[in-house]
Amino acid sequence: MTDVLNIDYWDLVTRSLRVAWKYKFLWFFGFFASSGGGGNFGTWREDSAPWLREFFIRNPYAFVMIIMAVVIIGLILIVMNVISTGGLIRSTSAANRGLGISFSQTWSAGLSTFWRLLGLSILAIIAMLVVTLVCVAPVVISLLGGAPGIAIAILIAAVLFLPYVAFLFLLTFTVTYAEREIVLEGAGIFDAIRGGWELTRRWIWKSLMVWLVMFLSGIVYMVGLVAALLMLAVPFFAIGVSNLVLALVVGIPIGLVVVILASGWFTTYSYSVWTLAYEQLKAAGGGAPKPAGPEGVASAA
Repeated sequence: MTDVLNIDYWDLVTRSLRVAWKYKFLWFFGFFASSGGGGNFGTWREDSAPWLREFFIRNPYAFVMIIMAVVIIGLILIVMNVISTGGLIRSTSAANRGLGISFSQTWSAGLSTFWRLLGLSILAIIAMLVVTLVCVAPVVISLLGGAPGIAIAILIAAVLFLPYVAFLFLLTFTVTYAEREIVLEGAGIFDAIRGGWELTRRWIWKSLMVWLVMFLSGIVYMVGLVAALLMLAVPFFAIGVSNLVLALVVGIPIGLVVVILASGWFTTYSYSVWTLAYEQLKAAGGGAPKPAGPEGVASAA
């Protein structure tokens, strides 16, 4: 199929910026839908925090409670991520169509597609893990063969690198479109995957262009966020000269709020861009998405 569709990428950006700024309540969902979570807690060392280690030895129940709390918080974040994904897709589509949206409608849309989006995410994670294992296993096995094995491992890694990167792009695009098939078309998981793959296969170069737009947008976003944080930090540096504790106690929470709000805004913008792109690609294929109003939510439930 010839790739003849003309997409106005600047229009995707400007419309999505307007939606992300106008509907600020979507930042709440944007924060939870944002990817790249998880922190680096460092490596535990024998000489690290001996008092903490001693505390846990003396209070094993406290250790168990902390682990349970971490697990519960992790589950809550996963649930909120899935709900926010469905809600953002539905509401950004509706907003770009000029339909009214609200917090409750966004939440309801996320709930109505929760299990299908969760199933899609699980399948995507399994696919990524399987392919990663297939690619990494021969490299690791070769490394166990000593000096000759290192050369073989490097050769295998070089051969598999580009196919693996291509797989990641294809998986990302397929899942991105499949999510919108579920939310906007009411598709089941496997029908959504087929629809997402068909759009990816047919419009791979358009998809790469949208990805490039988002990549450049991400650079601008990060530069702007760092600049804003540095400007925000100037008065707290001045305060810290005379009172370091006050500067940290006040400055750190303010900085976190700025980061959270910025993350929610940018994710809302990102979801809008991809949803608009999906709708244009879908329409070019002869299938227009269902209306994204409350009736669309009901039909997808």
